Amino acid sequence: MKLHVLTAIVFSFWATFVSAQDPIFIVRDRVGTVKEGSIQRILSANSLEMLSADGKSFTITNPVYLNRKNKVSPRFPQTKALWLLNDDCIKFEDLLMKDDSFEFESSDFVSGSKTLVPLLDTKMIWLKNPLGILDPVSYRNKILDEIRTKDVVVLNNAERVEGVLESLDAKNAVLDSGTVKSEYKSDSIALIGLSAEENPKKEKAIEAVSLVLDSGSRITLAEFNLSMGILEGKTMQGAKVRIPITKIQQAVFLGKSVVRIQELKNITLRQVPFFETPMEAKGIKATKNSDLWISGSSYSNGFSTMGSTSITFLLDGKYQKVCGFFGFHDIDGRRGRADIKLLADGKVIASWADRTWKDGLGSLDLTLAGIKELSLVIDASVGSKINWCECLLFLAD
Repeated sequence: MKLHVLTAIVFSFWATFVSAQDPIFIVRDRVGTVKEGSIQRILSANSLEMLSADGKSFTITNPVYLNRKNKVSPRFPQTKALWLLNDDCIKFEDLLMKDDSFEFESSDFVSGSKTLVPLLDTKMIWLKNPLGILDPVSYRNKILDEIRTKDVVVLNNAERVEGVLESLDAKNAVLDSGTVKSEYKSDSIALIGLSAEENPKKEKAIEAVSLVLDSGSRITLAEFNLSMGILEGKTMQGAKVRIPITKIQQAVFLGKSVVRIQELKNITLRQVPFFETPMEAKGIKATKNSDLWISGSSYSNGFSTMGSTSITFLLDGKYQKVCGFFGFHDIDGRRGRADIKLLADGKVIASWADRTWKDGLGSLDLTLAGIKELSLVIDASVGSKINWCECLLFLAD
């Protein structure tokens, strides 16, 4: 009997200790409810099980955002990052050519495991020389064997040249623009972006979770399952990964009914730059492979506005809700202030007066049922660069 009691005490202590080591996350669901706790299971993009600080289990249905408590999301990795077709990037230690794939290890994943990513599923950025690649000659030969569509060469003087990469060695690169072939010395090249726009494995509208890890890596998983603190899944290109939950900083849950607002068609933008005349534009420029800084955190998807701006999004009554984050850019937005309004079919549904960088991160959580047009109107001063991040529209049921 004493042994049973002792065993129960030891087990209880062990469970409490393990629970205390679990990272605490703040989760926001689709109806705007915010809760915090440790994550026990991720059942799908529509459901996750959590444990509160007092040990009570609860389920979050239709989660939207997940953030580590008291943490800021890091910027993109600046070196040794493998870029995938959907603009995800994975931090690596060593990158080795193996047949038609890259093989590498990453501190983002469970120690000792190697990951294989087919060459055709990557969108490599060449910085001077193939950083971290153990077999550069094999690397160059492999990429030139594939059918190219349109590559980009950026020179040290910021000149940008487009064409098809015809040859590439340690000293020179030859680019065929269709009308002329140009040769460039490697020392004059800042980077080479390899084309992959036509690859059919590009990200599709499926249920997925988009992760930001401690290292700054961005990984979107199309299949995933959390067990014993390890998130196992597959990237959008099918590469298997195993990620400790302790390395996850931020997550955005995507689904078939979710659209990022900058991906809409028929967006009308009217911008009034400082001391200049108004400009009309066909759409907003989505930010990818770049950091959108708000309150110390780096966001991966979104767009920025500067000066007085009016943007109209055509919804046609298809969407029931919009969620997202906004705030003044940590570097370029510190001096400005702005009045911000959101209008649905011409009526103000949300407003923020005299907003500044000191106000930090703002959130959007608005009902749009039956709305045909959503308009963002900003009246801003100099130094008011505003980032709009992870703004998601949810299709009506």
